Amino acid sequence: MKHNKLLIALALPLLVLSCKKEDSKEVIGYAPIYGNEAELNTISLTQPQAIESGGKIYVWGHSLFQVESGKGIHVTDISNPSSPVKKTFIKVAGSQEVAVKNGLIYTNHLNDLVILEISGTTVNTVKRLPAFKSMDNRSVPPERGVFECPDKTKGTIIGWQKKMLQDPKCQY
Repeated sequence: MKHNKLLIALALPLLVLSCKKEDSKEVIGYAPIYGNEAELNTISLTQPQAIESGGKIYVWGHSLFQVESGKGIHVTDISNPSSPVKKTFIKVAGSQEVAVKNGLIYTNHLNDLVILEISGTTVNTVKRLPAFKSMDNRSVPPERGVFECPDKTKGTIIGWQKKMLQDPKCQY
């Protein structure tokens, strides 16, 4: 009996120490990009913005168009390549693609293909082709691995951004 008590007394501290909480870890994964219903249905021009998650680019004339993944398109004047000037940002929810032909900008607005025209300080939707692109399941990121769990209180997921995550809880 004494032998068992001594064994328990020695094993108990080891057991407690082995239950130490793991240190938090930072890993590269995907975080959702959220939008609210009003933002999702609005395409507009805004002031130039910093590039956070740059995507595809397209050059037409003296303009460079660069997708901001899930958020819109940066427009930069490159008439002087050694000194580019950011001109405007086109807010287009879910934007992942961009092409330009004859001054018209082609991009996706979530699942729709939209054809846009910039006129002065406004952007006009020339044409919309509904359900042109299937974004499949936006509730999970485009690649397998770890990701930040979606939070419905933050809005609707309009895209995913690869970045450093602190202890992500979701994976697929």
